[in-house]
Amino acid sequence: MDFILVLANIEPKEGCQDSIIEVSKELIDESLLEEGNIDYQLLKPIEGDSLTFVEKWESLDALKRHMASPHFLNFGEESEEFVKEMTIQVIDADELSF
Repeated sequence: MDFILVLANIEPKEGCQDSIIEVSKELIDESLLEEGNIDYQLLKPIEGDSLTFVEKWESLDALKRHMASPHFLNFGEESEEFVKEMTIQVIDADELSF
C-alpha cells in the first residue's frame, strides 16, 4: 500500500510543551475525520521536550487539502508563540509485506 508519511518534529520554547499539546487536540480530532487520512498522532518522547506529529495520508492531494483546512491553519496560528523550531519530513512510502 502506497501512502504519504509526514513526520513533523516540534521543538517547543522552554516551558511550552503542554501548551502545544493543548492546542493540538482539535487539530488531531479534526484531522482524523478528514477524507484521505489514515492516521494522525502526536508523540511525546520519554525524555526531552520535543513533540512529533506522525501522519499517514492516502495521497499527496489529501495532504494538500489538510494543509489548507481551517483546523490546520488555526493550529499554526495558535501554536506559533510556543514553537522554537519545527522540521517537517514528507515521505512517499510503500509498506513492505513479509
